[in-house]
Amino acid sequence: MIRILLITLIGLLTSCSAHNNNAAETTAPAAPAPVVYPKDNFKTGEVIPVVALHVDAGQTFALYLPKGYSDTAHLPAIIFFDPHGDGTFPLNLYHELADKYNYILIGSNTSKNGMPLEQTQAAAYNLFNEAKTRLAANPARISYCGHSGGAKVALLSGASNPAIANVIYCGAKVDIQPNHQMSLLGFAGLRDMNYTDLVMFDKQDVVNMPVKHFLIEWKGKHEFPSAEVFNDAFIFLNTGQVENYDKKKVTISFDQLKAEQDKKSEYLNAFKEKDLDWWKKEIARLNATKKTNISSERLLGFISLACYSIGGGQLVENNLDVAEKILTIYKIADPENKDCDSMMTVLSQKKGLQMGPR
Repeated sequence: MIRILLITLIGLLTSCSAHNNNAAETTAPAAPAPVVYPKDNFKTGEVIPVVALHVDAGQTFALYLPKGYSDTAHLPAIIFFDPHGDGTFPLNLYHELADKYNYILIGSNTSKNGMPLEQTQAAAYNLFNEAKTRLAANPARISYCGHSGGAKVALLSGASNPAIANVIYCGAKVDIQPNHQMSLLGFAGLRDMNYTDLVMFDKQDVVNMPVKHFLIEWKGKHEFPSAEVFNDAFIFLNTGQVENYDKKKVTISFDQLKAEQDKKSEYLNAFKEKDLDWWKKEIARLNATKKTNISSERLLGFISLACYSIGGGQLVENNLDVAEKILTIYKIADPENKDCDSMMTVLSQKKGLQMGPR
């Protein structure tokens, strides 16, 4: 069972993220009840957390209309996908940039990690239509943007919608088969455990696609870029270029890239093949070098997220001995992670049930 999980893990890892410092996914708070706005008389210059879709009131989005908005201006729009389904999160980050560049911002409250692909793509298409018709956005200048699992939604939905000319993705990638010309802009955080996966996407995967591609390196972790960094996204959408791109390209050498990717593969095999003493020594080595070697910090994040994914799967399958080993590694690698504590509690409960009454 663990072998099957290891084979599928790489695809799962890039779909997880958190708004906090934990590497593993956290549960987003419940969204407030949808607000009914008579005749869509939306306020400008204010993040509106919940708006129900015209076609389906069960689907909602967050909305920011710039202060210069009018329904006759046909402004450009960016549709955001957060992995938690928190549409307000990117809008709160970037609403000042929306005023600066006069953009409509829309954040899906529906699309989130764990949803079937067809549902997330349907949500993306509904928001495209909502922007075009209800908000009078310029249909030729509606773009998708996402982080982590939301980045996959943005890439896949953009590749399948010929009206989407630009996609911005942050912290994760996915193999796509675009059926039209597109421009892609990626953001790779130096402290992001998916950093090398994004660089590999840039160097290998997009080469034969009908796309124009840029990848910006920045100093963050697995998160939406700061507003200062994301300013480049608006310039990219307006001009098709990245200013001073030579200074913003990735800095990792091919040898370093290969070494880190190989180490990730080694760790996936080590979950089955290595004992806890080996893991304690390896994690201690990474902790000792992470201040001077950023690769060590990324690899610790990778181990944490891998343990979250594998350990959770083993708990579901009731493979409790394997789960105990993986969660023990998790605790060593990421001792402050609350998700690990919660999973340990579940493990203890299941072991108690398995033992039965005394």
